[in-house]
Amino acid sequence: MKHLGKKNSDVQNFIFSTAMLLELLVALIVIIALIIMFAHVPVDLQVLVSSGEFNQFLKKMFDLIIGIELLKMLCRHDLDSIVEVLLFSVAREMIIEHMPIYLELVGIIAIAILFLVRKYLFVSALDKIEEK
Repeated sequence: MKHLGKKNSDVQNFIFSTAMLLELLVALIVIIALIIMFAHVPVDLQVLVSSGEFNQFLKKMFDLIIGIELLKMLCRHDLDSIVEVLLFSVAREMIIEHMPIYLELVGIIAIAILFLVRKYLFVSALDKIEEK
């Protein structure tokens, strides 16, 4: 029976290691995509000045910010980073997309709930203790 438990543990370790490697691969792909997106920022600024497409510029900047937060979430593995990604995603939709007022209200409620979750439903210090 002990031998079966050891074998099971080895399989779990292999799966966990594989998942970590895949996660690192995704993080590297996100880094490459962010570098490519940053290369387009000067061009986007020039288009902004010439055409007045401020909304498009904001959309691309929010995409960059969300990408960076997603990268941090993949690297840190804590609840703070997950809530931050969700906050930026909801804020992006509210600012960029011109939605009806009732959907804006839903977005405001979602952000309020995320802040409440962040403040009252978990303690970030617990994440830091688990890492050690």
